[in-house]
Amino acid sequence: MADDLNAKLKAAAEKMVGGAALTSKFGLDCFALVDKLLRSLGAQTAADGDVPVTATADYDWGDGILLDSIQPGDILQFRKHVVHIEIKTFVDDKLSKTETRTLSRPHHTAIILAVHKDGSVTVVEQNVYPTPKKVTRNVIPRLEAGEETKRVNTENGEVKTKTKVTGEVRAYRPAPKPPKDASLLHPGKSAPAGGGRMLANVVPSQGGAKRVPGPLGMQVRRPNEPDDDRPA
Repeated sequence: MADDLNAKLKAAAEKMVGGAALTSKFGLDCFALVDKLLRSLGAQTAADGDVPVTATADYDWGDGILLDSIQPGDILQFRKHVVHIEIKTFVDDKLSKTETRTLSRPHHTAIILAVHKDGSVTVVEQNVYPTPKKVTRNVIPRLEAGEETKRVNTENGEVKTKTKVTGEVRAYRPAPKPPKDASLLHPGKSAPAGGGRMLANVVPSQGGAKRVPGPLGMQVRRPNEPDDDRPA
């Protein structure tokens, strides 16, 4: 069932690429895309998880998994995730050119399309600079925090790429929606009276606690460009 949900979520996300970003009653943010696609598949959403849906929560989207187990159709939840890339080109052992770029996802959610051998992933997401109002397909060079340096010899000289990652990413596998009134601690059993997980009061679509749109993700930010992480 999980593999089937992964395939369905991946396919649904791919169909959205290039189209207008989805919105909720709270406006445009990354949350709306993942939430609405999961709802359309009858799958568990963040409102069914153990974390209340608030503006700053690290949402629980299903079954938590390790980053080294991710596959297409899984969901990524970012917290202060920044990828800084520095590319230096050397000609005849002399530095010829230096390029830098920064990819920032301060509080963000995305769906995995592909997992690559070099540790990068292709994702579908929205509310990401420079086209926040579109659903986009992007490549994230590295998920786990740390540093790595790669050297490649080309016709134009040696290229040295240094990648530094800070922040955190949690991964989730989409799961079937739990039965009504079921306790997630004891699947199939009703939640005890007075001890139910209060979901309705935090579901935005049902008029629960307000969840304002999250900050704008920065897919590529080069030097001298404004650091715009205002709410979308």
